[in-house]
Amino acid sequence: MSSNESLSTISTTDLALVSGGNENAFETFANSERARIAEPYKQIVCAGAGVKGGPDLAKGIYGANVPDAEKVRAAKMLQAYCQGGAQLPAAAPKSPF
Repeated sequence: MSSNESLSTISTTDLALVSGGNENAFETFANSERARIAEPYKQIVCAGAGVKGGPDLAKGIYGANVPDAEKVRAAKMLQAYCQGGAQLPAAAPKSPF
């Protein structure tokens, strides 16, 4: 190496990024994807909870021959209750992946 040449330094963080040596790169990516889809996923889970649970809730309140309008009302109520909660229903996976 001549006296006109010098070595540039690179941080170990930058080196890890360009060399693929970041051990947590995939986990970081997966976590960011989970965070990105959290709200749409919650909407889907809560809609499903309403559709699946609405008829049973309505039957529990009004009896066996409950009109469809009451089933719809019960489904919407369950969906709203789920959306307002801090966490998903226990039966739902915390994430789709």
